[in-house]
Amino acid sequence: MRLRQINKNKPYYGTPRTKEQMSADADHQRSKNEKYLKALKTLAEKDPEGFSTLAPELIKRSIWNLNGPDPYFSEKLSNWFEIAYKWEDFGDILPKETQLRKRIQVDAPRIDRLPENQTRFFEKLTQKFSGDHQRWDAPTRDQFIILGMLAMEGTSGVRQGKLAHFMGNGLDGIGGLPSSNAIRAAKIALSRYAKPIQLFSPAKGNGDERLHSFADEGLADLVARFVLSQKASILLPAAMIHAR
Repeated sequence: MRLRQINKNKPYYGTPRTKEQMSADADHQRSKNEKYLKALKTLAEKDPEGFSTLAPELIKRSIWNLNGPDPYFSEKLSNWFEIAYKWEDFGDILPKETQLRKRIQVDAPRIDRLPENQTRFFEKLTQKFSGDHQRWDAPTRDQFIILGMLAMEGTSGVRQGKLAHFMGNGLDGIGGLPSSNAIRAAKIALSRYAKPIQLFSPAKGNGDERLHSFADEGLADLVARFVLSQKASILLPAAMIHAR
């Protein structure tokens, strides 16, 4: 997938000085977190009702920051908040087959070095996906998710069922536009931003097996760099971002 190219020059070792700095940073982070935990414990004791109201949101945001959206785990987490916390520790409900990891840092492409058509396209993307992603409307959020997922798989493509799953509503949708229509609408909007560049290849297949893909590998790599450099990258599947 695309991230093999994005990370191909990433070193797997460091100098002794680099390792020493990393160790110092880790110690500093650990010390700071211990202070934060003490502060949270104090708040829980001083204002138990207020803390019980705020704590679930803090936990949810931390999970999203680390691992991105996961509808199955979200349901399990909601159940834990409602009742399972009485007999299960939080660590016990975390997925056993995966490890929560920080997302990789990727620099956005230098658009001033790109052809004019691509420069205009990335300027439009920057404008479109500006501001706080938590306040985006549903179409903007869908467009970012679809753009990112397709870019990271390039011409290999992503099946419609997977896109629908990570849009959070399944193929039939929930209380609104069916996912097939939402995906189509998002791709049309993104294609308009890219004109005269052909952004996507024609989709193939039907239902959840329908395959959506980028038309050009090189552009897909650039778009992958763009989406992964954004804070909104937490909306994308963590499994794709961490793949090697």
